[in-house]
Amino acid sequence: MKIKICAIEKYLPKKMISSETMDELTNGIKGRIEKNTGVKMRHHISEQENVSEMGAIALKKAIDKAKLNIADIDLLIFSGASFDYPVPHTSVIIKSKLTNDKVNFPCFDIDSTCLSFINAMDVAQLYLQAGRYKRIAIVCSEVASVALTPRDEKVFGLFGDAAVACILESSETEGYNQKYIDFMNFPSGAMMANVGVGGIVNRGINTPGTDMGYYFKMDGKNLIRLTIKHLDDFVERMEKAVDLKITDFDSIITHQTSKYGNNYFMSQFKLDPSKVVETLSIYGNCISASIPLGLEHYVNSTQSLENKNILLLGSAAGVSLGQMVLSF
Repeated sequence: MKIKICAIEKYLPKKMISSETMDELTNGIKGRIEKNTGVKMRHHISEQENVSEMGAIALKKAIDKAKLNIADIDLLIFSGASFDYPVPHTSVIIKSKLTNDKVNFPCFDIDSTCLSFINAMDVAQLYLQAGRYKRIAIVCSEVASVALTPRDEKVFGLFGDAAVACILESSETEGYNQKYIDFMNFPSGAMMANVGVGGIVNRGINTPGTDMGYYFKMDGKNLIRLTIKHLDDFVERMEKAVDLKITDFDSIITHQTSKYGNNYFMSQFKLDPSKVVETLSIYGNCISASIPLGLEHYVNSTQSLENKNILLLGSAAGVSLGQMVLSF
C-alpha cells in the first residue's frame, strides 16, 4: 500500500513585514536583522487572524484542491506548538469552523514543536497502513509573532506565521512509501528554547505583563552546538538504512532553523542548492509549518513526483532530531 498526497495547501497571513521594518521596531541598525537571520520577509497575523482560523482556511483550500468534501475526511490531526486556547485542543476548533455535528470524524493534536508535522505524518501512516482510516488531514498552523518581543532582536526577526494543510489517503496505485523514519531526543537541551509563563509552573496570574517570560526565548548557540554534535551520526544512520547518500535525494526539505543552521547543513553535507528547498528568506522560521511549507512548494511546483526520493529532516525544541524518507 502507498500513501497519496491528495492535496497540500498553505495560508499566509495578509500582513507582510520586511526586515527593514523589523530593524525600525528594534531601534536597530538598518540591514542587521536580514544579515543575521537570513529572513527578508515574513508574515504576521492581523487582529482578525489566529491559529485555528488560519488552519481552517488552509484545510478548506486543500479540500477544494483535492475535490473533496469535509465529510470525506476520516481523521483530523492538528500538528503544531501554537494554540488559541489551552482547552479545547486546536483540531476541534478548526473542524468547528468548517462543519457541524453531522460530520463526526475524530480529531486530536500532536505537539513536538518544529517536528510536529513529521510526527503527524508518521502517525497518519500507521493508521492508513492498518486500515483504520482511509483519508487523514494534517493541519499545521503557527503564530509565533505574539510571543516575540523587539527587546530580543535575534529571535524577534527570525520567526513568521503560516499554516499548511495536507490530505493523505491510502492507495494501491500511486503515492509514496515511507521508506524510513527516525526520531532522537537529547534531554540536556530540554529548556534551551521555551516560553516560561502560561503553564502550570507559572500561569502568569501574578506576573506583570512586561515580564520576559511571556515571550519565546532561545539559547541559540547551545541549541546549535547540541544539534551539530549529533547531526552527522543521525544522517549516517539514515544513509545506511535506505542505501542512499544524502546527496542522492531528489529533494531535501528541512526545518528552517536559522541562516547559520541552513548554511551549516548545506556546507557540511556538500549539498546541491537546487535540491534543497529554502523558505527561510521569504517566510522566516515558521515552527512546525516550516517543513510542510517546503513540501507544499516542492509538490505543487514539480511536474511529476514519480520515482522521486524526498528527505524531510529537522530539529525541534527539546532537543530532538527527526527525519523521514518518502519514496514515490
